Amino acid sequence: MRQRSRSSLAFLLLALCVSSGCQFFGQRGNLPTHYNLPLTVQLRMDQSIAAASLDYRDACGQALALPIRDGLETQLKKRMGQVFERVHLAPGPSTGAVDGVVDTALGFRQVDLFIPRKANKSYPATVTLGMEFSYTDDRGAVLVSKKLQSAATGEVEARAESCAISGLDKVAEEAAAKLVEGMAQQLGTATKIREQAQFRKGGDRGPLLPASVPPAAPAAAPLAATPAVPPVAGSTPKAAAPASVIPSGSTQLSFRTIIRDDNQNHVLEQRESFSVEFEVKNEGAVVAEGVEVELSGHAAIVGGLKSPVSLGTLQPGEVRRVAVDGKVGAVADTEQAELICALRASANVLLPSAKKFFVAIRPDAGAAVEVLSVDVDQLPSRNGKSAQPNSVGIAIGVGAFRDPAVPAVRFAAHDAEVMGGYFKTALGVPPQKVKVLSDAKALKDDLIEVFEQWLPKQGGPQATVYIYLSGRAVVDQETGVVSLLPYDGTRAAASRTFSLARLQRALTKASVKQAVLMLDLSLEPSSGSDPGRVVPPRWTQQDSGGEPDRTMLMIGNSGMQEAQAFQPGQHGLFTYFLLKGLRGAADLDKSGNVLTGELCAYVHGQVSAVTQTQAGNPQQTICLPAAGEGASLRGISVTKTR
Repeated sequence: MRQRSRSSLAFLLLALCVSSGCQFFGQRGNLPTHYNLPLTVQLRMDQSIAAASLDYRDACGQALALPIRDGLETQLKKRMGQVFERVHLAPGPSTGAVDGVVDTALGFRQVDLFIPRKANKSYPATVTLGMEFSYTDDRGAVLVSKKLQSAATGEVEARAESCAISGLDKVAEEAAAKLVEGMAQQLGTATKIREQAQFRKGGDRGPLLPASVPPAAPAAAPLAATPAVPPVAGSTPKAAAPASVIPSGSTQLSFRTIIRDDNQNHVLEQRESFSVEFEVKNEGAVVAEGVEVELSGHAAIVGGLKSPVSLGTLQPGEVRRVAVDGKVGAVADTEQAELICALRASANVLLPSAKKFFVAIRPDAGAAVEVLSVDVDQLPSRNGKSAQPNSVGIAIGVGAFRDPAVPAVRFAAHDAEVMGGYFKTALGVPPQKVKVLSDAKALKDDLIEVFEQWLPKQGGPQATVYIYLSGRAVVDQETGVVSLLPYDGTRAAASRTFSLARLQRALTKASVKQAVLMLDLSLEPSSGSDPGRVVPPRWTQQDSGGEPDRTMLMIGNSGMQEAQAFQPGQHGLFTYFLLKGLRGAADLDKSGNVLTGELCAYVHGQVSAVTQTQAGNPQQTICLPAAGEGASLRGISVTKTR
């Protein structure tokens, strides 16, 4: 029985990782590979590693924390020293130039351990750890950016006379070792890093980063294409896709680009000088003729740049570097802008995809600008003009579960708490008409009470109901019905779930005018489903009276997968942009009024743009009714921005 439970747990962990788009590393080989790449790098460990610990409960159910910092730091220092020729630790004294920077941060961490009672007995324990890391070369280009997870399973010992358990530290140490081993494999075998090592070995060093790199962000990466600023939705220009095999008589180009602003604050300001630097390489064995770099994008950026930039002819294997200077043009407001760089060449040349940069620009250096993410946890000030006295708000977030076999959902409870605050402030819902339920306070009976008993007393024929749900849901593989897992829910028993169909019936009985549902849910098939048969989620439920649909749905994740978290914003990805949109970013026509249709369109574009940069990890949002339909539902005024 114990072996079966371990196997099931391992399967669940693997399914969780695969659905969330990360890479999973299992057992390591007996001997780690020593890559010894001829590179000097700086290793920077995020504060999440310096304060790393695992939360668990002992045999008496008391909450404790197991520090894992020392073991993780030791593993990282040792293994990086076997991947690269020299490793400098940050912060530390300046020891000369470096070829690149390795940034590491601890992500997901979880202990699966359940001890029903004190006894002289051993119990299975699984520790799962996640790591985010990147490698930035000396010119500021991010050559590798990955997310990994690892899990280790072992046994802990409990004693009848004590609450303490022993052995968990060994399991955590093994999980950390597997995680760092996976990171070492990714860095040691990365094609772009090995190419850089070959260049270094051949004596082509070029300008290098100083060893004393500021700890706040990867060095020399200002205004990079990685969407630290959440990008505005837009399409990337198409370019010929690189082929895995270069046809006879053809060649292939690759290129790197970086923007450097004059005052190095990573923001382009009106009249500020800046430069765009290119490094283009002919990867094939045939001459590439007529090579040019074409620049397009925001007028304030490209208006002062020469385009196209001619590089002429590149011989096989030749690397050509060129810099173009420009000056920022007129900027009316602080905003996000884009610069798109694409290659052009003769017909026999295979071209790489265009590179898109998202850049913060502003009129001058005096005003503040958000370069990274908006702190959406700071509640907007209440605006009397936006008060909705007839509205009701319900925010539910379930990120922890009584059943230890149900994976946690990061940020879910916090998301609901912040959304409840927005209902009162940004939307102007009366505080007495707002309900927030999270984790242990979101039992199935609590959901029944709030939707079927409390809501009818608050609603009415003129009421607009705003409902926000964050957590985990199961999809019935016979009917497609989507059901939320409450804190006491279990995937194996449908009777312990709360379906959206039941929620929508409750809205009908409450006789409200209209409802707006915002769903940030991780979806999985119901227990015992046939893995070869996929039934799409059924989101809508027609009310029994046959009346026109009065519910608008904003669905953050429409696929059978984990809903993604947005680490820079410390919220679910969909939720972060919902909150940002409610603050005014979704006022697409600048009317001072955020409508439901605008909010849906804004969030859809932002989530799509962010997930498109994460290869193999898309997240599809849905708005129902769709654009062009349900004008009254898409025209509900949610917030006023002035």
